[in-house]
Amino acid sequence: MKFAEHLSAHVTPEWNSQYIRYDEMKELLAQAIVKAQPFVDENDKLLREQFFLRVDEHFFQYCEKEATKINTFFAEKLAEASRRWETLKYEVMQMEQAHRSTLHRSIVTSSGSARSNDPNIGATNTDGGTSTKLKRRSGHSEDDHLTVSLTRVLPEGLLEKTREKHSQRVQYRKRTDLKLAFSEFYLMLVLLQNYQTLNFTGFRKILKKHDKLFQTTRGEEWRKLHIDSAPYHISQSVDQLISDVEMVYTDTFESGDRARAMKRLRVPPLEEKQSPAVTFRVGIFVGMLCLLLPTVIVLSTHLHDSQSTKPLAWRQALFLYRSTFLVVLHIVLVGINVYGWSASGVNHVLIFEIDPRNHLTYQQFLEIGTFLFVLWFLSFTGFILSSYYDFHPFVHPLGFVTLILLLLFNPTPTLYHHARFWFLKTLYRVICAPFYRVGFADFWLGDQLTSLELIFFDIEYFFCFYIYDVGWWPVYSLSPTRSALCNGWLQIVLQTILMILPSWFRFAQCLRRYRDTKQKFPHLANAGKYATGFLVISTNSVRRATTIHFLNDPTANPFLYVWIIASFIGATYKLIWDLKMDWGFFDANDNENKFLREQIVYPSKFYYYAGIIQDVTFRYIWIINVFMHFRTRSAEYADVIGFIFGLIEVFRRFIWNYFRLENEHLNNCGEFRAVRDISIAPISMRVDHGTLEDMMDKENGVHNRRNAKRHDLTKEKIKRKTLTTNETTDNDTAHVNTPSQ
Repeated sequence: MKFAEHLSAHVTPEWNSQYIRYDEMKELLAQAIVKAQPFVDENDKLLREQFFLRVDEHFFQYCEKEATKINTFFAEKLAEASRRWETLKYEVMQMEQAHRSTLHRSIVTSSGSARSNDPNIGATNTDGGTSTKLKRRSGHSEDDHLTVSLTRVLPEGLLEKTREKHSQRVQYRKRTDLKLAFSEFYLMLVLLQNYQTLNFTGFRKILKKHDKLFQTTRGEEWRKLHIDSAPYHISQSVDQLISDVEMVYTDTFESGDRARAMKRLRVPPLEEKQSPAVTFRVGIFVGMLCLLLPTVIVLSTHLHDSQSTKPLAWRQALFLYRSTFLVVLHIVLVGINVYGWSASGVNHVLIFEIDPRNHLTYQQFLEIGTFLFVLWFLSFTGFILSSYYDFHPFVHPLGFVTLILLLLFNPTPTLYHHARFWFLKTLYRVICAPFYRVGFADFWLGDQLTSLELIFFDIEYFFCFYIYDVGWWPVYSLSPTRSALCNGWLQIVLQTILMILPSWFRFAQCLRRYRDTKQKFPHLANAGKYATGFLVISTNSVRRATTIHFLNDPTANPFLYVWIIASFIGATYKLIWDLKMDWGFFDANDNENKFLREQIVYPSKFYYYAGIIQDVTFRYIWIINVFMHFRTRSAEYADVIGFIFGLIEVFRRFIWNYFRLENEHLNNCGEFRAVRDISIAPISMRVDHGTLEDMMDKENGVHNRRNAKRHDLTKEKIKRKTLTTNETTDNDTAHVNTPSQ
């Protein structure tokens, strides 16, 4: 593998500009070779050498600038690491002191209880046992007022046990948090260690290439003078810190068990290892879907009436199945999102602040999604057959929803237990907004819910149908009475409230973000965007409720025009926010990325322009509803059209996720996180650098975490000219192309 690809695959995106600019230095050498072509005559060796000397003057100045940058950045990170290490050691000392204090208090309490049970001791104490025990604890003045009040109503033994349990819980939380802090700090040190190795190897490679192209030894001499003795290379402080962290963690948290300590501190692999079992299961589920999909299509087109000549309940099936279909489809699309982020170097693990050692891969997302799709199609097939044979068809959609809830809330440590409960905790924080601080995962999940408003609309129908409409004996019977919430205005009001909930969650999150940051922009402006959602949903509900009064002349309904105006304002507001704020497009410093932003990750600009076009189209596709309102023939398919709109919105969110995560990755635009270190696999410091270079020169010498090379994210780029230089002795061929993206 070429070193440029190896470097691109291993850089930390937040530190991207601080690495050696290997590609640009290689281009300088390639351009120098091209310009030296007129001096190919053997008689012009002197001119050629003089030309290369002039090039070296500029080239070595560039190298010195890069070396200074790397030394400075390394010194800053090393100082930061030293400060963090001192803080961690202080926290460990405080934790151990608190633990010893708790043990001492327990011993004193137990001995005091023994003495209080001695009748001779009790007889000599005229003030009573309570005052004696209070004096024994007189050193803890901060608890005295609480102790005095509680001892009047609680036995002393119970009071001590309560205090001890509270202290133990606090210490357990502190210990857990401290273990996590050690783990993150260890990963930072490994990252810094890799930073040393990658930059030193980069200088060795580029200077070796320099000497090979220029047929000189000046590059090696410059390296020995400036790089071999560079502080970032010769420093052993990072290695010492790594050793100290391992030792302290092993002794403090794992009672000297180094194997357990290293298991906790281990650095996650550079690339996500895919399980063959997961791959096999995904293949099985996809194969089953290939059989179930045509089966459902054939049954749907051929079975229109049941054996009792009653039409199949297709409309009810649409309402009962469309929401679950959207949920399962969304899971599959998120799996594809994860694959795209990982392949392009967008670090979703850091952005979502999930455990880098234990999280779902894209294959596991696809496994979950395809498995649920298999269950969905089996349920729908069962519904069709049961309807045909008049045998309780509505058991199937209810059973499918029940099964999903059982799988989600399953308390056993199975079926991706950690991921499920991470999702449930995040969902709880979204629902309870604004009472919790908002992280990126909370905000992102809230936005996903706004694209699933159709689910909230169908909740009312689902409960009303199963409570009042469905008659289990016989199948097609109706309950004589229905709740007021399932009829008339109250039904529409309930549907409106349910559909407003996703927008309310995001609105409340924006208010909480404003409370925490005191920044009116963008948080209050973002809250206004979701407030337009309230207006659109409310006006649409009023329009639907009053439609019956304007059947002869739909254009006379004044609420129709109010809804159109509200929808246009809301769609425009959201579109501008998508493109400018969420995606960061139309940046003033877009340079060569016209109408986009200065830095892009994905390999083609076409993706970005196509994303803009689809967002504009899908944001205004609601206009079809206006024409639907005036066409009575199409009105009977309004429920199907609503389902199609739901599919379109899920797909729009799928595309939105790509560019929103990319913008957050590059710019931390939402300021949801402090820029932390991204964990990558360590490179052994004991490997000979010459051997490492040889491995990188081979076709598959060092395994890359992706096939496609990520885009250069540096802010300053050298304008490239189209040229190609073929080297006969070095596999690392210099290719210099004019950037087309």
